[in-house]
Amino acid sequence: MAKRTVLILTGEPSGDVVGGKLARALRELDATCRIVAVGGPKLREAGAEIVCDIAALGAMGFVAILRQIPRLSALERELETRFERDRPDVVVPIDYPGFNLRIARRARAHGIPVVYYVGPQVWAWGAKRIPRIAASVDHMLVVFPFEQDLYASVGLRTTFVGHPLLDDLETAPPREVLRARLGLADDVPLLGLLAGSRIQEVRRILPVMAKAAARIAARVPGLRVVASAASSVPAEEYAGIAREVGGAIEFLPGPAAPIITASDALLVTSGTATLESGLLGTPLAVLYRTSPVEYRIGRTLVKIPRISLANIVAGEDVAPEFLQGDADPERIADWATHVLTDPGEARRIRGRLGLLREKLGEPGASRRAAELVLAEANRS
Repeated sequence: MAKRTVLILTGEPSGDVVGGKLARALRELDATCRIVAVGGPKLREAGAEIVCDIAALGAMGFVAILRQIPRLSALERELETRFERDRPDVVVPIDYPGFNLRIARRARAHGIPVVYYVGPQVWAWGAKRIPRIAASVDHMLVVFPFEQDLYASVGLRTTFVGHPLLDDLETAPPREVLRARLGLADDVPLLGLLAGSRIQEVRRILPVMAKAAARIAARVPGLRVVASAASSVPAEEYAGIAREVGGAIEFLPGPAAPIITASDALLVTSGTATLESGLLGTPLAVLYRTSPVEYRIGRTLVKIPRISLANIVAGEDVAPEFLQGDADPERIADWATHVLTDPGEARRIRGRLGLLREKLGEPGASRRAAELVLAEANRS
C-alpha cells in the first residue's frame, strides 16, 4: 500500500492537543503515514511536519480575530497551493470552524476527502448552518453523543468516537501522588487557577482570578494558590499580572491536569478545561470576560443558556458561571471559601461531577478517530 499523507488543521492549543493524540494514534496504526499539520508543540512532538505554527494564529474575541484576517488569508493561499502540488490523501480539520471550514471547502473542490474531528459546536451557535457544513465535509467525527443526530439529520455521515479527554483519565496519577509532588500535606487547602492558553484570556481573566484568590487566602488559613502557566503565553505576562495584583501565586508550566487533580477548588476560564476539571472531579467555578461589544455580539449568536462545557454535557449547573460583570472577585471568593471550608459541600459537588463520565462514552477516542481517518485516506 502506498504511503498516505494526512493533513491535520488546528487553530488553537486545545486543538493541537487533540491533534497530537490523533497523530500518535495514526502512527501506531500505520508507521509509514506522513502527517502534515497546521499545529503547535503537541503535533510537532507527535512527528508532524508543521507548515504553520498556531502560535501566530491565537485570538480571543471578534476584534482580535479580525486582526488575524491577513495572516489567515496568506495561510489559506499556501494550503491551496499544497492541495495542487503536494496533495494529501485526506484533510482532518479539528474544531476552529471559522477558518477550517473554508479550507475544507477548498479541499473538497480538489477532490480531497475531509474528515472533520471535533465538529463545530452548532448546538451553541446555530443548527441552521449544519447543511452548509455538511456540504464541506465527507465524514464528521463528534465527541459528544448529542451531536450525532444533529449532523446525521442532514445526511452527513457522522460517528460518535467519544471524547479524547477520557484517554487521559485512564493514566492520570492519583491525587495523593500529585499533592506529594507539590509538597502538600493532606490538610493543606489548594486553590487552582486555570486562566486559559491565549494571551487575551490571561490578560482579561487572570487578574480577576488573582484578586479573588487574595480574598480567599485571607479567609482560608494555610491556603496555597497554584496557577497553570501555558507554554503559549510568555512568562513575562504571568509575572506582570502577579506583580500588579499581588498575593502569593505559584505558576506551574506544563499540563493543567496535575493542578486540577491536586486542587480542592478551581477557578477556570470557559473552554475545554472546564470539562477536563469536571471529569477529574474537582469543584470548579467558570469565569469569562471579554469586551462589552464582543460579549453582546456573542450572546446574540450563542443559542444555549450555559457556556461551560461541564454544564452543557451534564445538562445542569454543576459549576457556577461568573460571566462579564458577574465575574466579581468578591462573589467568586464567597463561592470558593464555601467549598474550601465545608467538606460536605465539596463532596456533594464531586458527586454531581461524577455523572459527566457516564455521558461521554468509553476511552479510546483518538484510536477510533485514527482508524476512520485512515479508512478515508485509503479510499481516496
